[in-house]
Amino acid sequence: MENKIKKQKENNNLDLLNYEPLRDELSKILENQKISKKKQDQILETTQRGFIGLALRNEELLESNEQLKQQLEILVDELNAIKQEREEKAARKEARANRKCLPKHDPMTAEIYKELIKEAEGPTYLHVRLRLALCLLAVTGVRINELLNIKVSQLKTLTQESWIAIDRSKRGPSNHKAFLTKEGKKIIQDRKKDFQFILLIKEPDAYVFTSEANHYQKLRREAITKGVNKVMRSVSKQLPGQPNVTSHSFRIGYITQLWKDSKDIEFVKQSIGHQKLDTTSAYVNKLSNQERQERISRLE
Repeated sequence: MENKIKKQKENNNLDLLNYEPLRDELSKILENQKISKKKQDQILETTQRGFIGLALRNEELLESNEQLKQQLEILVDELNAIKQEREEKAARKEARANRKCLPKHDPMTAEIYKELIKEAEGPTYLHVRLRLALCLLAVTGVRINELLNIKVSQLKTLTQESWIAIDRSKRGPSNHKAFLTKEGKKIIQDRKKDFQFILLIKEPDAYVFTSEANHYQKLRREAITKGVNKVMRSVSKQLPGQPNVTSHSFRIGYITQLWKDSKDIEFVKQSIGHQKLDTTSAYVNKLSNQERQERISRLE
């Protein structure tokens, strides 16, 4: 069977070489040389085998060349991918170096908070909802989108036990407990009527921040953000120096106040839900880098 396949392959290669015209020409030459028929056949057979060998070798070279070509294409693709990755990395690095630095957020203070509450005064449900958002941002240090998961039952825990479980919106533990500072307890007491209003009109498993019509459908982040940012921009323009206060200012102020009350950066880290001590210490207002590192070193 193997010989049959080999013979077929030889015949195919002869077809490719178009050997017959060459054989005819070679026969004429041999006849003129007055060589016997037997000798002519031997010469022709030897020549034929030589051509077959060349054809087979040529086929092997073509196959080898095709394999090398494919390998080269793969290598070129890999090199282009590496080049593109390096160019993208360089572009990102340049963009970071050239990006416009945003102004530093100022921490929330008791004075600024009082002005925000005044700006949010009003008798409607929307006014109460906005004041509660400002209050909870101030006393828990949560991110503004983490407010949306808070339920009425958690407000009751906060007023009675001075802590609240917060569902995380970023990497880290799935939830953490935010504890009230001394200032936070006072803020909660001042907003007692707003808390009582929500506890009265909503069931314990309802969300705090909802529309007035549906207490079980969380408010969209854009809706609560719009209300908070509006009063913050308005108040900021009226204050001396026009401080750059945003919703994140509450988080900075909370961490700073919690540090002042506890002097325990590990406790602050756990309360705020950070993964690293260095992240927490960077938030603490009016601490030098040396002081932060010294306090972290003492805990490690």
